[in-house]
Amino acid sequence: MRSVRRQGAGPPRFVPVTATAAALAALLACAGCSPPGADKGPAGANQPAVTDPVTPEQVAGLGEVTLRMWADQAEKPLMKSVVPAFEKRYPNVKVDITYKSFDDLVATVVNAASGTNPPDLFEGNIGYAVDGALVKAKLVRPLDDVAAAYGWITGTGASTLAPARWNGSGTAFGNGNLYGMSPISEVQGIYYNKAQLKELGLRPPRSLADLEKDLPFVKKAGKQPIMLGNSDQYAATHIFSDLAVTEQSPASIRDWIGGKAGTTFVTPGNAKAADTMADWAKKGYFGSGYDGLSNEDAISRFAKGAGVFFVGGSWNGATLAPEKFGFGALTTGGAGATASPWHISASSKVTPAAVAFLAALHTPQTGQKILDTGRLPVVTDGVKGGNSLQSQTLDALKHTIAAGTQVGYYDWTATDMLNVMGGKLQEVMAGRTDSAEFLKAVQASWRKARQAQ
Repeated sequence: MRSVRRQGAGPPRFVPVTATAAALAALLACAGCSPPGADKGPAGANQPAVTDPVTPEQVAGLGEVTLRMWADQAEKPLMKSVVPAFEKRYPNVKVDITYKSFDDLVATVVNAASGTNPPDLFEGNIGYAVDGALVKAKLVRPLDDVAAAYGWITGTGASTLAPARWNGSGTAFGNGNLYGMSPISEVQGIYYNKAQLKELGLRPPRSLADLEKDLPFVKKAGKQPIMLGNSDQYAATHIFSDLAVTEQSPASIRDWIGGKAGTTFVTPGNAKAADTMADWAKKGYFGSGYDGLSNEDAISRFAKGAGVFFVGGSWNGATLAPEKFGFGALTTGGAGATASPWHISASSKVTPAAVAFLAALHTPQTGQKILDTGRLPVVTDGVKGGNSLQSQTLDALKHTIAAGTQVGYYDWTATDMLNVMGGKLQEVMAGRTDSAEFLKAVQASWRKARQAQ
């Protein structure tokens, strides 16, 4: 879910990564197989590469098997349609999914992947605590060959693969080998109350500049401009990221989040974004008591008519009635990210079936199902919204991907970044510290995380 990634798994237990003779026999049945990345020796190097899309005949070569999966419980609605279709196409495969809450999943999946009977296919989490640990311990199979065979590298959603690319040591992401694929995308932007805008004679903002013109007008009219609930500390960081990406190169933000050496959070663009947050708070644009209100309560109040704007993400849309609310991006393309990637265990005994299931998640048909069940797909070809709010959110996502502003989330950079950044930003907004101290504290946390690696 979003950027709120409370990550905290204990140290993983490492086991040798081996593929069984059965798996090798099945994969070697594939045409043109050869060891993936054999020259680099990554995880799963003893598993033959996939050079063409896996066929039902190749999966049938596994015999009667069970594809064991771990997934966030949020995947249940999607899996209700995907799994029956998969089992019909591959009748020798029984899919067995263990659903977990997001917190439980990220706290246990690394240990599960390093155990003696790991799930074959599972969701991880972008960042160092989960995906970084999986890559570092060589517990997940590189997917560069799979992505090439299925056309993911050049097709729709190709740019969304970057957060699942890691260097071999698991210390930096954004470039390198591909270790996961997420079919789910997210976009941030601004929700607006149609009736209140009409009452005020305002048009939906189409940019940050539009919003900045509207805010004092709304405030003067006696209405709360922006509904904010920041007791969890992350909602304000999302607004900050929307502002920051308008002030600097998205690529520079993405490099910093990915841990690229020599990058820094101490930039004029971030300083301006923090100063804007302080200014908006001082002028009362967020109302009062927002640090004592949860984000969930804030969106609930907004859905009932409190506040003219709500700065949030596509995950908030399911709470809002499409006939009453609209959505738009604050930046040229909006800001956003992909959701938790799926990984194939480096020691899976049914890799062809796992590849086939991963491929089933990356299709326009599944993309439509993803949208129909309240989220956004990375594959948007032919996908259509069922109402105006869905269509607006999908359109913002397409612009985000095209503009390259899927920069990711700041708290991917360090396990304590949400607390450090969220807490310091609260102090900035309350006037207890300034943007310079905020930037220094965030950069210090980032540097400490890099040194620990």
